[in-house]
Amino acid sequence: MIKFEHNWGGEDTWYTKSKRWANKQKFPINHLALGFIEWLWNQWIDAKIKEEMLSVDRQAEAIVKQWDEEDERNRPKAEIVEEGLFGEEGWSISISNPVIERRSEETDGRLGDRSNEIRLGEKLPDPWE
Repeated sequence: MIKFEHNWGGEDTWYTKSKRWANKQKFPINHLALGFIEWLWNQWIDAKIKEEMLSVDRQAEAIVKQWDEEDERNRPKAEIVEEGLFGEEGWSISISNPVIERRSEETDGRLGDRSNEIRLGEKLPDPWE
């Protein structure tokens, strides 16, 4: 009797080679070998998943570190000015933060500044005329 083996494409890994070998063995050995091979395969998959998750964690940490460095470079610095010695009369500290103190150059005078303001400074044109 002649038997042919054919691999239907794909990569011939240690898993496929070992299953093929186990299937060629006699009854008690092939059953035990296939069970052991499946167990090893599951262990290998778990290890690969853990390795990939660690890689993703490292990449995420690198991205967060890069974002923090970019934020630190682009963030305006607060200016702290101390006058006198701490505890003396007349001692003061002033902190100016450009982010908070920055305002728009011009405001639109047509809108009211209160929340109960109900009309605009100019009459709006009627779109139906």
